[in-house]
Amino acid sequence: MKKIFLYNLLVLMFFKFIKVKDLITFLGSVFFSIIIFLLIYKQIIYPTIIPMIKNGIIIIFPDWSVILNANICQTKGFDVYLDNPCDQWNRKHVYGEILLKIPFITKFPKFYFVILPIVFNYLFIYTILSFFNFKNKLEYLTTFLFLLSIPVILVVEIANIDIIIFLLMVLIAKNQKLLLNYLLLILVTVSKFYPISMAIIFLFKKKLKNIILNMIIFFLIVLSILFFQSDQIMKIFNNQSQFSSSGIYGFSILNLIDTIKDFNIYVKNKDYTWIKYLYIGIILLIPLTITIVLNLKNISTNKSISKLFFINSFENRLYILSTAVILVCYFSFSSYPYREIFFLGLIPWIIKEKNSINCKFFLNFYYYVLSGKFLISTILIFIERNNIFYKFKPVIVITKHCVDFYLIVIVFLIFLYAIRSLYKKLFINVV
Repeated sequence: MKKIFLYNLLVLMFFKFIKVKDLITFLGSVFFSIIIFLLIYKQIIYPTIIPMIKNGIIIIFPDWSVILNANICQTKGFDVYLDNPCDQWNRKHVYGEILLKIPFITKFPKFYFVILPIVFNYLFIYTILSFFNFKNKLEYLTTFLFLLSIPVILVVEIANIDIIIFLLMVLIAKNQKLLLNYLLLILVTVSKFYPISMAIIFLFKKKLKNIILNMIIFFLIVLSILFFQSDQIMKIFNNQSQFSSSGIYGFSILNLIDTIKDFNIYVKNKDYTWIKYLYIGIILLIPLTITIVLNLKNISTNKSISKLFFINSFENRLYILSTAVILVCYFSFSSYPYREIFFLGLIPWIIKEKNSINCKFFLNFYYYVLSGKFLISTILIFIERNNIFYKFKPVIVITKHCVDFYLIVIVFLIFLYAIRSLYKKLFINVV
């Protein structure tokens, strides 16, 4: 009886100090981590995920290892922006100089090359799972669409530094202390350039004077750092082919344009390229037009959207940060699909607001469009990379980019109306 009593007491104490949701998130993240590990270990994900092979062996965490190898080579006197022979494929360093300051790599290689990326990957999966908080339990099934999608599996398998940037973005959204956010924003910006878009977090300051002051201080600090690293930055841009994507493995407006230009149809020397434009009209332009016509009023009058910048909550901050990163990456770079993980930062706000009474239909629609995008992209990349229906590869690639563009337009419209509300608050009311 004493043993039973002590056991029950321990269980009660455990659940008193640990929330059930946190326990479920922990167990769920372990579950998905094991699934992804098995998919990689059994090589099921290849060739859907392009393997990095050296001497017949698949190398995991290659994007993380290239940074570590660059650190090692730099200590040997190499200019790793020009030559990085320590890396298996001699990939040059294409990140900020701050990532060449990692200490004691040669003393603790197992920790840096294996343990640390595993820790980052687990934290990434745990963080994503913590975003989901549904009233309808069946909706938890959509977590499979996100966590077993190509962008997530790809970024975990290669251990790209975007995982760390994603985690720091979540930390910036959670944190309300200005100094810490300055440090985090400067850190991620000098590591990679696109996180400079996260400076949009300063728009949550309620007074125009504070917004302008913080923006000026932040950009002066960053520009000063980049000025002293101008030589390295020029070398990075000379290596831009190393981080440019193409085909179905692209995620940008540039990839969409290139795909449309390169997609020509000839049958028996007759030009049927007009079919391409008909297809784009059917799968993109018509659905997009219908979506805008039916939902533009809902977006423009939605209180949740109009107050995006006015409610300084974690969900709102993360949504705006994620939106800024997504739009900058999509319209400025030729990105790989692992950068689509930043769409996941939209989830907490969408779920919170769709559970409220503010235009529930549109936000439900928005959530399932986001879920559908991850599902469709994963299926299309799987088909294309495994040479299923290989004769229709151009159609599959253009379909994927059309799906990307469809979602981007919705994200952009919501952002535009949120900015409009902020503009009215800051400028029109001031005048």
